[in-house]
Amino acid sequence: MLLPETTRQILDELNLPYDFLSLDSSLSDPPSDFGHDLEDDISLYPDSKVCPSKSPHFQPPTANLDPQTPVKSTKFLDPETSKLWRPKIAKRSPYFPIAPAPAISCLPFPPIDAPSFGLVQEQLAHEPFKLIIATIFLNRTRGGVALPVLFKVFERYPTIEAIASADLAEFVSMIHCLGFQNQRAKKCIAIAQLWETDPPAKNKRYRKLHYPRKLDGRDITADEYIDDEDPRAAWEIAHLPGVGAYSLDSWRIFCRDELRGLATDWKGTDAAAHGFVPEWKSVLPQDKELRAYLTWMWLKEGWVWDCHSGDLTPAGDKTLRAAQREGVAHEEDGNWVLQTSPVKKALNGLHAMD
Repeated sequence: MLLPETTRQILDELNLPYDFLSLDSSLSDPPSDFGHDLEDDISLYPDSKVCPSKSPHFQPPTANLDPQTPVKSTKFLDPETSKLWRPKIAKRSPYFPIAPAPAISCLPFPPIDAPSFGLVQEQLAHEPFKLIIATIFLNRTRGGVALPVLFKVFERYPTIEAIASADLAEFVSMIHCLGFQNQRAKKCIAIAQLWETDPPAKNKRYRKLHYPRKLDGRDITADEYIDDEDPRAAWEIAHLPGVGAYSLDSWRIFCRDELRGLATDWKGTDAAAHGFVPEWKSVLPQDKELRAYLTWMWLKEGWVWDCHSGDLTPAGDKTLRAAQREGVAHEEDGNWVLQTSPVKKALNGLHAMD
């Protein structure tokens, strides 16, 4: 491409290669003096695609403008090219209001002495197969939509064997309102079929690539399983089709200790081993509701938990007082921070399964 001399001079001033105009890129932002989002009017530059406002040597004479003169009708003269240019102001329709800033994410928190937080995983903790199916339904779907459909499916297919032999078309029709219904139905049926022949078992762990940390599982082959004495990262349900991080996090929190015979539930009930540490204390989930649940569980023990690092800090008196009554937490950098001022019991429609 043969560039005009003016264009070459501008690219030289900006220390840019001559093939820059053929790249999928743009120059720096327009000068902030305007206070507007400007667009380049290329039609004013017959021999250049670069607006002179991009040049660091070009200073538009905004100080001399009549404040009553609309910026849109003002033309500026580039002293280097002796050409006029006029900024375009993005039009804003008066019929469409400006979208408000997104609301701060928040969740209701029950008192720390409540029997449960309100997650469906708590209800299904002793039925690991159903818990995993629930995570397939909840993935990318609000709980208020997914859970009624989930329990209708369990009524129609009450056992693992029933789901394993389910008619795919019928299953799809039952869950079509969730979206991704074909993928979900195939996953659920495949999980049930493999569960019949090779259910999760103690001392039989499979790799899940890059879970829970990047590069985890690369030292285990795809068809290999390892026992509990092996220190490598692997999981008893990782061989099931369609099981991702959300399913694994949920299962580890609520089901793994019971499967391994370390306790009768995820809270460490009837744990025989001295110094037993429940599995949930080592999970760092990405899901908001799981993070909220673990925040609540750690508050029960008097700790404020960082969901990114797992670090713990003692909860202050104000936080503990708030944790002892029904309240609301808001999200800050992925962590749930409990509202410490008094909160009315009515939570205006907020719900933990949103």
